[in-house]
Amino acid sequence: MSRKKLQAAFALSLCLPFLHASVRAAEIRDPTRPAYQKKETATKDEKAEQELVLSAIWIGRRSRWAAINGEYGRQGQTILDNVKIIRIRKNTVTVNHNGKRKTLKLVSRLDDSR
Repeated sequence: MSRKKLQAAFALSLCLPFLHASVRAAEIRDPTRPAYQKKETATKDEKAEQELVLSAIWIGRRSRWAAINGEYGRQGQTILDNVKIIRIRKNTVTVNHNGKRKTLKLVSRLDDSR
């Protein structure tokens, strides 16, 4: 084998672990995405009766956002066809869902029993 072919084979053998690692990294779940997964095939009746899950709250200087059932919305905005966000606070969001006022709580995944 010539010296150039040997160098090319050596360089390729050094790159293979990194290529394999980048393919595996694509399979890892994005930790910044909400844990809630949207159901794409829900009927209109199922949407009206679905449980609301609050997964995130962002409070900035000029706006407040909440993630409910995988959709994002601001105070005063209607999301999921029938959920109006009334108020966003530090750990709770008050919504009007199917004519009823509900308060959704942001639940921490940390175990506070320590």
